[in-house]
Amino acid sequence: MKDHTLVVLHKTDASFGLYDVFSGEHLETIQTEPFPHEICVSPDRSKIYIAEMGVRGVESEGPGGHTIGVFHAESRDRISTIDTGTYDRPHGLAAHANGHLFVTSESTKHLLIYDLETEQLKHAVNLDQECAHMVNVSPDGKHAFTANIFSNSITKVDVERGEVVKHIPVLERPEGMAFSPDGAVVYVVNRESRTVSVVDNIRESQVDTIETGDGPVRVVITPDGKQLAIPLFHSAAMQIVNTDLGQVTHTIKVGPHPAGTAISPDGELVFISCEDESKVYVFSMSTKDIVRTINTGPGCDAMVCFERHELE
Repeated sequence: MKDHTLVVLHKTDASFGLYDVFSGEHLETIQTEPFPHEICVSPDRSKIYIAEMGVRGVESEGPGGHTIGVFHAESRDRISTIDTGTYDRPHGLAAHANGHLFVTSESTKHLLIYDLETEQLKHAVNLDQECAHMVNVSPDGKHAFTANIFSNSITKVDVERGEVVKHIPVLERPEGMAFSPDGAVVYVVNRESRTVSVVDNIRESQVDTIETGDGPVRVVITPDGKQLAIPLFHSAAMQIVNTDLGQVTHTIKVGPHPAGTAISPDGELVFISCEDESKVYVFSMSTKDIVRTINTGPGCDAMVCFERHELE
């Protein structure tokens, strides 16, 4: 825990902050455009990408923003801005070693695929699904998946061709997704059905479900693929799922409306953000306890965890 720094979006403050995980100390705040929603890092971990959605949430009115802020990880300088143009309300983000950045445009039902090096748009994939919210990429980089909140589906996209492969039905209000290490399984949390959909990537269908508490909203997976950590938006709690057993093994109370989540590079620490109280809960996967809380700037949400030396 001594060697980790947490980068936290302050959604309602148009900024992100750096926090020392061991002490909980606030180290720095950097401004963004209004309402930063999601964050990811480049494959070499030298850049931070932030989706500047421009509106408070999914149900907010208005066109929103149209930029992705690109920040140097070490200096925290804004080194570039990717303008998504008419593809407004950028939300979900993922960068992959295949050389691409993936961005969902909620309002226009598109997945945008950018060249990471040139920052040029390669494909604007029309998903024809309602509210493409989150995006994740298979470990081999061949396919991207979007979670479509109001269509109760995930969409599999061929990255090289920039084409929809299949819309896969899941349950009510899919949001966060996580891949098994071998890419064979996609775990999809369904916020309003109290379930995780287990989706077979080869068969392209839901093959099982895992029951959870009320409001599973995001998910991270341990490096060995054996455990999921899930914040429960409606329950002021988080849960641990054993993927071999296909069931919840631990339920831990946190603050109200937990939503954002991240995992340390070594898989030991899980971070759960509670926007209502501007606090992050630090959970040990070894002891299954909350080991620290971190007070953050207003509206903490999405996060990424760095080893400290990566930011120095």
